[in-house]
Amino acid sequence: MEEPTELAGEAKNERPYSLPGILLGTSAFTANGWQGSFYPPGMNLRDFLSYYATQFATVEVDSTFYGCPSASTVSNWSARTPNDFIFSVKVPQ
Repeated sequence: MEEPTELAGEAKNERPYSLPGILLGTSAFTANGWQGSFYPPGMNLRDFLSYYATQFATVEVDSTFYGCPSASTVSNWSARTPNDFIFSVKVPQ
């Protein structure tokens, strides 16, 4: 089978779970059971978002359904992710 040809000027995809023109992500960046299967064994919970952002280009923030996060929480999320990372937030109930 022939390998696909890279288009001129097309950005190279560095995240393994991303496709050009399509945003793939999950509905959270923490879940029981992800450590050892998705996250490296022994990884500290506070490092999950930074690691997640190396694998996916977006995440849905489920916690916003229950209330608005504080400015410091949002700032913390932003500081742990690249500039092109996208947060999709649920509207509070």
